[in-house]
Amino acid sequence: MKLFFKPIIWLALICYGLFIPANELPTKPFLSIPHFDKIVHFGLFFVFCLLLFVPFKKLKMNPYIYAPAISLLLAGALEIVQQIISSSRSSNLYDFVANAAGVVASVIFFHLFIAGRKWEKLF
Repeated sequence: MKLFFKPIIWLALICYGLFIPANELPTKPFLSIPHFDKIVHFGLFFVFCLLLFVPFKKLKMNPYIYAPAISLLLAGALEIVQQIISSSRSSNLYDFVANAAGVVASVIFFHLFIAGRKWEKLF
């Protein structure tokens, strides 16, 4: 469980962001960037998947399979749960697509820039 401490903390932050009531969200768009919420979804799951690589590698489980699979599973599940339990927030297919794009980008980033190096110290 200690291995998964950082991803679990990050997942808690994701859940907080997804389930905060809509009236508590900022009303002014950040820097007037179109679809800023999709950029946020991308970033949240990019980091989450990246954080999962280390524990799975240390457990000698293929991180290229388990990290993205769990990230995608949780991305989909959280979007569904958000629709079910939140009266002021809704699920969105494009949010899931942004989540999935973040996961894919995380795998590519890990493979190109981190794999094969002394990367355990980075996380």
